Amino acid sequence: MRAALFALLSLSLAAQATPAPLGFDETFFAGDRRAVLQGCADKVRALKPKDAKYLAECGRAYLAALDKPKAEAAFKEAEARESKDGEVLQLIAVAWLKNEAERYMNALAAQDKDWRRFLQFGRALLVAGQRKKAAPWFARAVALKPGEEKLFLEISRAFAETQSVM
Repeated sequence: MRAALFALLSLSLAAQATPAPLGFDETFFAGDRRAVLQGCADKVRALKPKDAKYLAECGRAYLAALDKPKAEAAFKEAEARESKDGEVLQLIAVAWLKNEAERYMNALAAQDKDWRRFLQFGRALLVAGQRKKAAPWFARAVALKPGEEKLFLEISRAFAETQSVM
């Protein structure tokens, strides 16, 4: 009898110590923005723990939630898994716009010659208010595809949407 009572008490204490799983309901999504970012990123990492692209996206979510240690861990793991994947490097670079973006994009530029990635990074820099840093990335994209009308249209859209004409 005592053993059964002890076991029940132990289970009760263990249940109290373990946090309840997140309920991804309307209340959760209407709640604290940082909790939503972290909760969704944690869920993705649990569902796809080895996917470098998802890890990079999770790092971006952690960074937006101001959890730099978790962001750095996710970015390092993503880079370790796919150090030559242009999309992964770009995701990390865009997330680190104010910190280590140039390092990641320069690594990407050495391996990948996809003008779209350079365009996207330039656009992200514009959105972040870093027009001077955006200029070389737009120039790289143009150097790769000087006759691509879509490129020039996208650059003009980027400047129009961010109102960075001055």
